[in-house]
Amino acid sequence: MTLLALMPLPQNPFRSSQSWLKISLLSLLLMQGCASVYKPQNVDITKIDNTKGYRLLTTRRGDFGDHMIMLAFSGGGTRAAALSYGILKELRDTQIDSRGRRVSLLNEVDSISSVSGGSFTSAYYGLFGDKIFTDYERVFLRQSIQGTLIRQLFNPAFWWNSVFSGFDRTEMAVDYYDRQIFEGKTFADFDLAKGPYVEINATDLGIGTRFSFIQGIFDLICSDLDQFKVARAVTASSAVPVAFPTVVLKNHAGECDLRQSRWVNYFMKQDSKDPRVKEIQDRIKAYTDSKARPYIHLVDGGIADNLGLRALTDRLESFGSGLFMREVDKLPRTVLVISVNAQVKPERGIDLTAAKPSVTETVDAFSDAQMSLYNEETKLLLAKKLKELSDHLHEHGHEVKIYSADVSFESVQAKTMKTYLNNLPTSLELSNQDVDMLIEAASTILRHDPEYRRFFEDNNGRRVKLVQVAAP
Repeated sequence: MTLLALMPLPQNPFRSSQSWLKISLLSLLLMQGCASVYKPQNVDITKIDNTKGYRLLTTRRGDFGDHMIMLAFSGGGTRAAALSYGILKELRDTQIDSRGRRVSLLNEVDSISSVSGGSFTSAYYGLFGDKIFTDYERVFLRQSIQGTLIRQLFNPAFWWNSVFSGFDRTEMAVDYYDRQIFEGKTFADFDLAKGPYVEINATDLGIGTRFSFIQGIFDLICSDLDQFKVARAVTASSAVPVAFPTVVLKNHAGECDLRQSRWVNYFMKQDSKDPRVKEIQDRIKAYTDSKARPYIHLVDGGIADNLGLRALTDRLESFGSGLFMREVDKLPRTVLVISVNAQVKPERGIDLTAAKPSVTETVDAFSDAQMSLYNEETKLLLAKKLKELSDHLHEHGHEVKIYSADVSFESVQAKTMKTYLNNLPTSLELSNQDVDMLIEAASTILRHDPEYRRFFEDNNGRRVKLVQVAAP
């Protein structure tokens, strides 16, 4: 079984770094007339094997243990990456009871859903595990990624490649991330037997829905996710429109027999009178018509869901489905969802003067307002799905305790710190002080969240400070 990630997209603008936009617009003007197109990098398949590939139940089949812990990492550039990294450190330093023994809470994490900046952290942890605590700050958080990419943009070699091979700004980012951060890894390198199931999410620009990099979605376009570069998926997840051109996939639908897909068969046989089922069926059909959609264009996942929570709400809903219940022999006794939200609410000052706001100020305020409304809607949806899951399991004789923790700057009590965090930029570079503050804030906010405290106390939680020696 694979969980569908094709839910509809509200009109939710995404605010990006102004410097990136200015540089990108300049490069667009200089590149007018260049017609080269970079070849899509997804490899086709002719057969679907439900027991192999990057699927949630490939290695989780039968038993999720005492605790099912799911994390959601939001967008927000390096700000989001540092905040989510701080959460991983806090979970590493926390021990709870599980199956009669003491374990690190981080080792109990089953899945991570992420978008945009949060995808750098989720992908790195999924690939390298605890190595993240010795290397990640050096290779990503404390690097001027944005400055490096801008400098490469004006390298003559880049312009030559752009003209003759279609090697654009997005491909430049893919190449840099692949070499400097993700070490050439593909999805086949994720060790699902040891680490969490990482769901990296982008936005399908053509139909306005979330696109998840999981084999179940790649089945729809008859492609092999195992051979797909993780750096390319993370680039798609963080490809701010205008600043970065789309990441393009070739739609190979029709080259494999989709009837071999268990989850597709399950949903296509459901009653289409159910609006949500009809929605999913329509999305499946949208991908399987390769003549109508020979290519798929992907951009920043934060456009469709800036919290990274929508993939988890779909998963929670599926946990009560007949398909999932047949696949899993033993349910966990607790479910913990932690939403790591790096959204900011900066002080604008437009109400301090009679002067009318600039176009930039107006667009920023409008975008933030729209995103805030959609984020609140997503949080309400999560609460609804958690209650429905609890009720459903109770009706079938399963007593599972459910907890939902929220890590956001809104929870910060100290006014000075709250103002500081809310004025951090959405970019791919921050100062060392900014990174330090975000890591510490993540730990503090999580420890004081009421739902997390309840989970912590119910499972005999204890913080154990672990000392890690940074790699040279």
